[in-house]
Amino acid sequence: MIHWVCPSCARRYSYHLPECTWCRAPLDDRVAASAEIVAITEVCVPSVGHEDVPYWCALVRACDGGQSIVKLDHPAMVGDEVPFGREAASALAIVGVVGTGVMGRGLAELLLSRGHHVVWAGRSADRLSVARDKLIERLGRVMDDEQLESVAAHLETSVDLHGLDRCAVVIEAVVENVAAKRSVLRAVESVMAPGAILATNTSGLPIEELANAIQRPERFGVLHFFNPATRMRLVETAVGSRTSPETSAFLDAFARSLGKIPVRVAAQPAFAVNRALMPLINEAVRELEEEVASAELIDEAVRLGLNHPMGPLALADLIGLDTVVNIMDNLSARTGDPTYAPRPFLRQLVAAGKLGRKSGEGFFSYESVPRAI
Repeated sequence: MIHWVCPSCARRYSYHLPECTWCRAPLDDRVAASAEIVAITEVCVPSVGHEDVPYWCALVRACDGGQSIVKLDHPAMVGDEVPFGREAASALAIVGVVGTGVMGRGLAELLLSRGHHVVWAGRSADRLSVARDKLIERLGRVMDDEQLESVAAHLETSVDLHGLDRCAVVIEAVVENVAAKRSVLRAVESVMAPGAILATNTSGLPIEELANAIQRPERFGVLHFFNPATRMRLVETAVGSRTSPETSAFLDAFARSLGKIPVRVAAQPAFAVNRALMPLINEAVRELEEEVASAELIDEAVRLGLNHPMGPLALADLIGLDTVVNIMDNLSARTGDPTYAPRPFLRQLVAAGKLGRKSGEGFFSYESVPRAI
């Protein structure tokens, strides 16, 4: 952040002038490496063809008292520190992301927006290319051309996992399936530096089963981000029986460095949030099956009655109905409680390829997007 100070009367200006408007002395420029947020507001700009993309306007104050208004592409709170200088921030860590789905793309966007260099790996060059284009398009809605060019320079994509050997942290975000995750984790660890941290974005699969697939379980843990990763402030962190204290502490510290609030949960099925959320979604589906009301009205009732930002059916569409079914099946199998089993209509939608937002149709059609915020 640059501001200008009069050496004579000490008046400060957040914009450049040739001289002080009071005493006519030439101004000195000051550069701040960081500033504290003293006020912030969210701005949401409607756009045709996709969901609203918010940004945040923050009034910040540097340590010497200089103030300015900055535009952020991620949520923050009063008291948070805003760093300036992308190169300095990027030098903190090279972070790997594995997976090109909704969460993989969200994590890449989040990490880039926080200044990290990102190595983004996926199985298919075509899917990586499409995912990268979507990411750059989305960032282009909240960044100017210069910012976007800088961010794009810090993004690498590759189907070759060997690019992950330079990463200090790698986050796996592939399909929510034990066998698939074990296979990917094993392959990723084989190319990682010995001192690097490997994290899984699982929403509640057995940590010990995943850790058994790798050689260094002491450097493995859970960073469960929520969708959309750029906006949701919660990260559930969890560790296994062999996770080292250093890795455990790092997981929380890393989440905080991304502007998130880590909540440590036990390695229990579906952790804390999904353990409570899945029955809510299931009951909303039951109401739909029993024709209590339409999908729109069920969501409206729950949204208004429970003061939720969006209804459970729209939220399921956002998560992905296939992911919801996988989580419910995992919960039901691991707890032995059949009440967690997905409702028949939910399975029917998944079998028909109606997976929610990512397929264009789920409980709602996304040519006409339901109210989500």
